[in-house]
Amino acid sequence: MSTTTTGADVEPVTPQAPARAGLGVAAGASLALFALMFGTWTPESPEVGRTDAAGIRAWAADAASTLQLNAFAGVLSVVALLVLTAGLANLVRQAAPNSVLGGLTLLGGGLLAAINTSVTGFTLLWVLPDLAAVDDATVQTWYATAHVGQMLGEIAVVAQSLLMGAFSLAALRGRIVARWLCWLGIVLAVAGLSSVAGVVVPSPVFQTTWLVGLYGWVLWPLLASITFAVRLRRR
Repeated sequence: MSTTTTGADVEPVTPQAPARAGLGVAAGASLALFALMFGTWTPESPEVGRTDAAGIRAWAADAASTLQLNAFAGVLSVVALLVLTAGLANLVRQAAPNSVLGGLTLLGGGLLAAINTSVTGFTLLWVLPDLAAVDDATVQTWYATAHVGQMLGEIAVVAQSLLMGAFSLAALRGRIVARWLCWLGIVLAVAGLSSVAGVVVPSPVFQTTWLVGLYGWVLWPLLASITFAVRLRRR
């Protein structure tokens, strides 16, 4: 007597479960990332080299609440970004196990997380220590170094574009999410990556593409979270 089970008797539950889990993780993480990015801003600060230690201390005291909020949100946003990156890469690997786009998604998210961690670390310099106990030379050094962190934040558009572009290409091929979101991610990624040429050839065009890539990334997680949630609901 044969005990072999035919393919018709087996319900395709196994492929569905990780797909639903991946969509749920991506939806939650992208929404959290959007909320954390949207709720922070950079306080105005004196130009480096044109203020003394007393002026820097006064700035840190005036902007203390904003700096604390940014530091707290920065730490949480790095966590949300890492979860989102893992979720997106998982969706890519489910749709195309042998595609290099899954690795590029992880690379873009990892680079962006490293940059954001550095920027958050510079913010924490003004939150964790007691500035009254720090000597003037150290305060001025920290202030100058913090502006390096801002420069890192400005080049983060490259990592953002790599993350969006790799996932969007894979999602378009694998029909992971709606096509309009895929094409939007591709357009924003191309705009952000093309802005790198502005380093060699300064031009208002590349400044515009940099802004498109930068602010496009701010809105993309919100749109992605909605799309992931809709796709999850339909499964």
